[in-house]
Amino acid sequence: MNEEFLHYIWQHKLYKPELFTINGESVEVIHPGTKNTDGGPDFFNAKIKIDGTLWAGNVEIHQNAKEWYEHQHHKDSAYDNVILHVVEKNSSTTLNSKQREIPVCLIEIGKELQLKYQQLYFNELWIPCADVVSGINEFTLHQWIERLLIEKLEEKSILIEALLEESKNNWDQVFFILLCRSFGFGINGLPFELMARQTPFTTLLKHADNPFQVEALLLGQAGFLNEAMTDHYAKELKKEYVFLSQKYQLKAIDGHIWKFHRLRPANFPTIRLAQLSQLIASLKGCFDPLLNLKNTSHPLLNMQITISDYWKEHYRLNMRSSRSSAKTLGKQSRLRIIYNTIIPYLFIYSAKHHDEEQKEKIIDYLYQQPAEKNKTIENWAAIGILSKNEAQAQALLHLKKNYCNHNKCLTCHIGHKVLCKA
Repeated sequence: MNEEFLHYIWQHKLYKPELFTINGESVEVIHPGTKNTDGGPDFFNAKIKIDGTLWAGNVEIHQNAKEWYEHQHHKDSAYDNVILHVVEKNSSTTLNSKQREIPVCLIEIGKELQLKYQQLYFNELWIPCADVVSGINEFTLHQWIERLLIEKLEEKSILIEALLEESKNNWDQVFFILLCRSFGFGINGLPFELMARQTPFTTLLKHADNPFQVEALLLGQAGFLNEAMTDHYAKELKKEYVFLSQKYQLKAIDGHIWKFHRLRPANFPTIRLAQLSQLIASLKGCFDPLLNLKNTSHPLLNMQITISDYWKEHYRLNMRSSRSSAKTLGKQSRLRIIYNTIIPYLFIYSAKHHDEEQKEKIIDYLYQQPAEKNKTIENWAAIGILSKNEAQAQALLHLKKNYCNHNKCLTCHIGHKVLCKA
């Protein structure tokens, strides 16, 4: 049992119905209040009848009544508007900073509900409700998946807001940073982002028609050209970068922050930077083709993204590999960039510009795409939850990553249904 579960019990009125204060006064919950996610009392603007008298104010919840004093609430004026102190055990007198006594209410939770909660939280299944989720009615699943899709699309809104402020509302710079971050494919996402934030897109744009210069700029800004170069091509890259960095007063990031360990060579950041360079050069610095959802198949899936001959025989600078390979950007990698970067960017851009029609088109586009194939989606299918399209797949990926992996059953509609069956 924990305080989060007590909050859930209070919010959904899942306690045993007859409530009394420790002084024997009847308690009727008209409205439990609004859950507070910041500092201060746990629930705001509750309406409680205590011994027939209606009170409006805040509610504080603890497992043990003594926590009121352990948390120093009796010295904090922010808790002076608390009208009820709800506890699970060890009820005792509660005083606020003005020495006014606050009614204390002891709540009881049914054994069956406690058992269901423990079964959700203490098992080793792929997701906590794996053995019962297929029994959830289709309407509940559909509603929750639709909501999760929107949540997934809005996931990058905080980052985009920060980038807009940093770039003085330059949407091209923001998209460039997000695109670079996506080429990190998780493990190197942050180094890619830091490199992009150090690189003005307007500078890159001036050389976008020259693949070699774009490659020199990106590898140089990533810190990979700081050391001595032995290969002819690598020497030329460094020479070009030194010239351009001095011309535009650029500063590279620390090359030691990049991760190579336990990565397949095809995923090395040097290869991803070479691919990114060719993509930007092939677009001539214009992102419009990537932001076009008019066709069923996204343009990125059909683009020819080649790399220079040097990288066909190298995975890292100055280190020739034993065999030559094309090292193209694979279909699954392209899909990840489309679904994890391009689509969310377009959705947030539309939201910021109050374009509801475009937001609907973006959602419709996802519903028209076949669901991607990966281990997570296969595991959902194995427990009876099928993805009929990419919209549902994206929602289920988000559910697994942001809810199931962190046992956030109490904020999940599926978890709520499972518990309420108790």
